[in-house]
Amino acid sequence: MKMTETEIVQSEWQNTGTSWTRNQFFEENGFLVVKNICDPKKLFCPPPEKTGKYIWWGKEIDQFRYFEDEEQVNGSLARYWYPQYRKIHSDVRKILEEAIGRKLYNTYYYDRYYYPGQQLIKHTDRPACEISVSVHISTNIKEDWPIYFKTPDKFTDITKKELVKKGENVSVKLKQGDGVIYKGCERPHWRDSMPGLFEEMIGDEVFYYHQIFFHYVLQDGVRAHFAFDRGND
Repeated sequence: MKMTETEIVQSEWQNTGTSWTRNQFFEENGFLVVKNICDPKKLFCPPPEKTGKYIWWGKEIDQFRYFEDEEQVNGSLARYWYPQYRKIHSDVRKILEEAIGRKLYNTYYYDRYYYPGQQLIKHTDRPACEISVSVHISTNIKEDWPIYFKTPDKFTDITKKELVKKGENVSVKLKQGDGVIYKGCERPHWRDSMPGLFEEMIGDEVFYYHQIFFHYVLQDGVRAHFAFDRGND
């Protein structure tokens, strides 16, 4: 669902500070890059032939539902609960727990193949994405394609009535296998249009960028009741 700028500002103001951790950099910036968070070879999967949205309801590779439209990024390919990534979801959780100093519950995950000209519109996430990580799996484009985050505004106190310093828009570039942890409900995040034209190809292969979102909630946080939420929006 697309958010207006007013909705984003309101969401950020209401949620900032609700997902505290024990990592100072993460607290000050709302995101944290972790190099080599996962072996990209374990994540790699060739781009499927059809775009749209796939939702797996079972553990077998043929147990899914298919929808032609991918609402968030039109023309992309998104896969929810793709069986290849089930165990990795929990493996990555343990790395995040060590990085931020707090225990997490799994919620859900999905991967997406972006194609030239597509973008991720600025937004904040729903409660099941309290602590999230975006991992770069693979790409065949030469340019770095960053994800952007707005860092927290600074206020005089917890009432947030007097602004001291406005947050900044920061770009994060990831190599294959790198991940960026972020506070999904607190930090507005987005991607500008992916470089290139959709018609451009390498041989018979279309340009693409493949990444995966793993989502979690804090075990003793205000969103703990969303644990194991398997939503797909």
